[in-house]
Amino acid sequence: MNARAVYLVNYGAYQLGWLAAILGAAAGVGTAGASLAFALTAGHVVLARDRRGEAVLVLAALACGVVVESWQIASGTYRVLADAAPGAWPPLWLLALWAQFATTFRFSLRHIMTNPRAAMLFGALGGPIAFLAGERLGAVVLQVPLGPGLARLVAAWALALAALAWGARRLAAPAVGYRSIARG
Repeated sequence: MNARAVYLVNYGAYQLGWLAAILGAAAGVGTAGASLAFALTAGHVVLARDRRGEAVLVLAALACGVVVESWQIASGTYRVLADAAPGAWPPLWLLALWAQFATTFRFSLRHIMTNPRAAMLFGALGGPIAFLAGERLGAVVLQVPLGPGLARLVAAWALALAALAWGARRLAAPAVGYRSIARG
């Protein structure tokens, strides 16, 4: 598979998983959306040339997601509408998004994730935009006043993406691409 096809497959799979998780949560069936996002993540890892590296990135992003989203929930940044977990624990559908997001780090987002400063800027902008979109689609409710919550999202996502970019460069070999299904 050529580089452009790999990029498009990776980007398309991520967008499909994001929509499934968000729309599932909005419809009150967040676990269904999470299941598809996790299945796409597993498929990515199985088909990746560097399975171990991709698995490490997925686990690192999951751990980061637990920390970031637990802090956001505990701080009152947003309220989840479906499959809310006890306390400040993030719902499964939100963690599925973090896991699947990691599948883009060395594929469709590799040009951003190879530079921690670019990743920090991407996180500072992209994290809040994703939550605003999630609210618009009905998966979360951002708490008012919006300013402090958006500031927490900017800070958390900027730091998280810088750390994950740093980790992506050190934890996993730079080889990207998918295995041929016929060859395994």
